[in-house]
Formats: sequence, C-alpha cells, structure tokens
Amino acid sequence: MRQIKRGHYKEDEFQSTVEKVMKYAVRHREQSIFIGVGFVAAVILIILFASRGEQSHPEADLLHTQALGLMTTGRIQDAETVLREMTQKYRNTRSGKIGLYYLGVLMYHTGRFDESLDFFDQFISAEKKDYLLTPSALMGAGSAAEGIKDYGRALGYYEKIVRDEKSPLYVYGALAHGRVLGILGKTEDSRKVLTALLEKELPTDVAADARFYLTYFNQQ
Repeated sequence: MRQIKRGHYKEDEFQSTVEKVMKYAVRHREQSIFIGVGFVAAVILIILFASRGEQSHPEADLLHTQALGLMTTGRIQDAETVLREMTQKYRNTRSGKIGLYYLGVLMYHTGRFDESLDFFDQFISAEKKDYLLTPSALMGAGSAAEGIKDYGRALGYYEKIVRDEKSPLYVYGALAHGRVLGILGKTEDSRKVLTALLEKELPTDVAADARFYLTYFNQQ
C-alpha cells in the first residue's frame, strides 16, 4: 500500500527515480540516451562527465572511477571514503562536483537525510545547469527535506524542477510537488497540479501514483 509521507528506507520518488529514468529517453545534445540500471545511474554520469569541458585533474578522475566501481559492487562505505577525499581535494573539478551528488545519494539511501541535504545543496550551488544531475539533485534535496519532515523546504526544491517542462525529471518533480502540496494542507492546489499532470503522456507508474494521490486528496 502506498504511503503519502516518506519514512526511513521507504521506496519513494527519489529512490526509484534513478531506476525509473532508465526507461525514459533523455535527449541530450541531439542524441537519445537510455539510462541503464545502476545504483546512481553510473553510465549516464560517465557520459555526461566525458562530454563536459570543465576543469579536470588526473587523480580526481581516478578517484571518480574508483568510487563508481565501489558503488556498483556494493562497497558503499569504501565508496563514501573515496568520495569524501575526492570532494575535499578536488571540489572545483568536474569529478569533485559530481562527487557531491554521489554523496547526497549515498547519504539519502542510508537514511542520513541532514547530510544528504547538505551535499545536494552543495552540488546545486556548484552545478546550476547540468541537464540531468541538477534536477536529480533537486529531487534528492526535496526527498531529504521530507526525510527530516521539512515539507515546506521540500516543496521549494520541487517547485524549481517543475519550472522547466523540458526537464527529464519534470513528471517526477510534478508528482512530488502535487503530493507535498497536499501534505501541507493545500489540497486544492495539489488537485490542480495532479490533474494537470494526468493530462500528459506519463510513464505507467507515475500515472498510477498521480491517480492515487489525487483520489486521496479528493477525500480530504
């Protein structure tokens, strides 16, 4: 049974977004990239990493590759150690910035929501226009804010996602936006957002969740 509010370790929009987006065509630089299954979508991050002309550093790149390998083999604590070293030493490189995103994801998946929120905020400040990672970090920050029950703050992150209807995470952001509006007691606004979302062509799971939330808030 679905829940309206998040709790520790619960499957929710952010935890499942990375996996859901793998089924979603992300058009970037005139090509369609289908994101493969991965703990934090390692394949697309490597593609984006390689495609950017930002400052790099050989050791930072090596640590980045090492962290990816550790994450994909489930060695989360070791990955966290490498990522912390990378972000401390090479914060101004592309690898260092992506490391902040990874740490946000790792903190979230281990229930450390305050730390997750801090790392996502740092990444958002450093990378305001990354096509995929910026909205994903906003989604993560909103989810982490919900984890500490700061729904007003969470709403702010989701509102930033839905400002851009071309964002690859727009429908997930809109779903979270509508749900949190309802949690905050703004049920009329919630119904409007969810109704508008259901008028779009949606992934099956997003449509099902939107209908569930709409039914729930119609009863409030």
